[in-house]
Amino acid sequence: MEQTNGSNNFSHEPIRARPAGLLPSLLLGKAKSRRLPYQSFPCIFSSIDRYVKQMARHHFDSAGVLPAWFPTVGEVDDMETVPNYRSFTAMDPKSSMTLRGEPDEVLRLKGATYHIVDYKTARLTDNAQSMFPRYVAQLNAYAYIGSRHAFSPVSGLSLIYFEPNTDLEGDPSLAARTQEEFLLGFTPKLKAVDVKPDSFIEGLLLLAKAILEQDAPPAGNGGCKECQAVEELMEMTRPPSDA
Repeated sequence: MEQTNGSNNFSHEPIRARPAGLLPSLLLGKAKSRRLPYQSFPCIFSSIDRYVKQMARHHFDSAGVLPAWFPTVGEVDDMETVPNYRSFTAMDPKSSMTLRGEPDEVLRLKGATYHIVDYKTARLTDNAQSMFPRYVAQLNAYAYIGSRHAFSPVSGLSLIYFEPNTDLEGDPSLAARTQEEFLLGFTPKLKAVDVKPDSFIEGLLLLAKAILEQDAPPAGNGGCKECQAVEELMEMTRPPSDA
C-alpha cells in the first residue's frame, strides 16, 4: 500500500527476512520469545506455488481444460495472464491509497465473468481457519484491483489449500510412491470466499491511512507474538535512561 498526498509519500512494504548478523543474533539470544518478528515463509512454498501454476497452465494449454485434480470453480473459458504486482494496482480516491498485489490465478468463466484463486500450501485445519479473515481481505483486494483492470466483473473468489499426503497409516498405498523415487503428493481442497462490496476494501484503506499518519504506532493486539518480538527488540536497543 502506498499513499501520495502533497509532499508526503508513505509506503508500506512487507518486511522480508534477511541473514541475521552478529547484533541481531546477540539480541535474539536475550529475547524471551527467541524469534525475530515478521519472518517470511520458507522458499519451498513459493516453489510449490510456482509449480502448481505451471502445471495448471500446461494442462489447460494442452487440453483446453483445467486438470482433473483442480477443484471446480465454474465453467472456465480461459486462464488469464496474471499481471505483475507492479502493474496490478488501483488507487482509492477517498484515501489516496494505492493498492497492489498479484493473485495466483485469474480464470475467465463462461458469461465473461472472472474467478480469482489464491493457493495455500497448508492443511485446512482449525488453525488455518483462524487466518481466514486475512485471506478474505487479500482476495477481495485482488477483486478490487481486478475490477479496475480487465478482470471485471469478478463473480467468485477461492482459496485452494494443497494438503500434503503424509498419513501413511491411514493410506498405506502412499508407500508405493517412494519405491524408486521420492514423491510427495498433495490433495487440493477448495474454500470459497465471499465477494465483498468495494466499501469493504475502501474502509480498510482508510484505516491503513489513519495508522500511517499517526505520530507513533498503535498498541499491538493482545497476544500478538509479532508485536511482542518487536517490543523486545526495541527495548533492548533503546539507549540507557539518564535517570
